[in-house]
Amino acid sequence: MKMVTSQIARNINHTNFGQISRSAVYEAKRSLLNWLGVAIGAAYHDSMDKVLNVSRLMESSPQASILGRNEKTDMLFAALLNGMSSHIYDFDDTLLETVLHPSSPVFPAVLAYSQYKKKTGKEVLEAFILGCEVQARLALAVYPSHYWRGWHITGSVGGIGAAAAMSKLLGLDEEKTSFAIGIAATDPTGLREMFGTMTKPYHPGKAAMNGMLAAFIAGEGFTSSKQALEAERGFINVLSEETKMELLTDNWGDKWEIEKNSYKPFASGIVTHPAIDGIIAIQKAHNLKAEEVEEIQVTGHPLVKELTGKTDFKTGLEGKFSVYHCVAAGFLHLKAGVNEFTDDFVNNPKVKALRSKIHLTIDESIKEDQVRLTVKLTDGRELSHYVEHATGSMDLPMTDQQLIEKFKDVTGNIIREEAKELLIDQVYRLEEIEDLEGFFQLCTPVESASRI
Repeated sequence: MKMVTSQIARNINHTNFGQISRSAVYEAKRSLLNWLGVAIGAAYHDSMDKVLNVSRLMESSPQASILGRNEKTDMLFAALLNGMSSHIYDFDDTLLETVLHPSSPVFPAVLAYSQYKKKTGKEVLEAFILGCEVQARLALAVYPSHYWRGWHITGSVGGIGAAAAMSKLLGLDEEKTSFAIGIAATDPTGLREMFGTMTKPYHPGKAAMNGMLAAFIAGEGFTSSKQALEAERGFINVLSEETKMELLTDNWGDKWEIEKNSYKPFASGIVTHPAIDGIIAIQKAHNLKAEEVEEIQVTGHPLVKELTGKTDFKTGLEGKFSVYHCVAAGFLHLKAGVNEFTDDFVNNPKVKALRSKIHLTIDESIKEDQVRLTVKLTDGRELSHYVEHATGSMDLPMTDQQLIEKFKDVTGNIIREEAKELLIDQVYRLEEIEDLEGFFQLCTPVESASRI
């Protein structure tokens, strides 16, 4: 049997910042800016208060910041909370081949430890890229059967990515790094049944927490199997039907998975984005009123129905997993941001009436970032639009300026405008920053901060 887990540990141990491509470092910074914005933006969500109350019950030590808030908790709770907040709006990044959200399980662990132990910006980027590489390769190795079985892949492989990143930050040797991977591998997190509830964003937060804890106790000499990923009863064979072990180690360092990262222009499930793009294009061209619409026909990839086929729901969280709601939002507001997924908007009678006119057809020949839309009007006209590549896909990526505008918008009134500009500057030159304390201070809120 090929010793996959040990080889990964060796790769982590022997790879340093200087060996990572400039393009990977650049994309890691874009990933950080996007992740930071959505984490701060959801800092005051009700679910955050509920978990913070538990940290207070535990008398958690103030070691690391809750981004966008004044509170601090111990590093483990900070990893949990910041991982949660970054996924609450479903507005974080995505590696489209496996629908893995790479930043939300890894950055929370890396930043919490880096704040407490005063690590440098370069160390943050190095650890994140390596952790992302491990989880992304593992996701590719177990996809698609792992996902179709019902695992939320961001939570299940994310803890292993966080453990890999933390092992690098802690300076663990190869053996202890393999132990950390093994400990995290025995703790997979996340059932897809939880989509549309507070528990979905809990998954990447818990993965960050699990990976951090795994590295901490491995550093103390706590042991695990050194074949945790590849063994007959290890992670891959137990949790998937794939046997693509070579994807975990082959051609390490030739390219970096983070370079494939994509970012969401809309705060909903990624497979809804082509349909939102399409309806916005039609609306910009024709400026239609809802009462003019007889029917909207959406033809998309099978995952659109599988992941976002909800028709009966009452909360904004559930609305993120309804292509019907997403298309209605795009039609009415020409966007699908945070405000389009509030409980009030989801239950608005005008929105509900339009949703009832939207119908979904599946076409297996259509790719995940494509869609065909036809709007049938009461006067007999039909308006059609085909989306070849959705905004934010690999073929039509968000620009730096679009990411900056998203960051400013999603952080709302939580942090100062001056702080936003300074954070953007610091993220894009992160490897130059020796002391990150100023970075974390910029993430604290203004007194009037509130949820968007």
